[in-house]
Amino acid sequence: MRLFEVDQGSVRDVLAVLQGLANKPGAQQSSELPFSTVLNILKPFSLGISTPDGLIALKNSIDPTGDVFDVSKDGKGTVILNTQVKNPDQQQPSKTSGGPSMDAMASSNAKTLTK
Repeated sequence: MRLFEVDQGSVRDVLAVLQGLANKPGAQQSSELPFSTVLNILKPFSLGISTPDGLIALKNSIDPTGDVFDVSKDGKGTVILNTQVKNPDQQQPSKTSGGPSMDAMASSNAKTLTK
């Protein structure tokens, strides 16, 4: 017998991972997930969702602001990942200054230390 507990927030975490994959440049992950795919993702969580209306209710409880995903309004239950929002954890490219590089500064300081 295997016991485990998963809360509804874990579904949001899984979709957030898919959102991150879709946000990558040149991503292979689509920003739209068909209802059948979403049901397969939700199956391990045993939430009892089997209709698009159930999916909308889940979305309203775990992601009411739509930061991670939304459900299409056409009644088909397609999940649309919000890939327009920038991920705050994503590393931003550093700005390079016109000054000397770190290696040049370290070399210069090493020479002055040995004098």
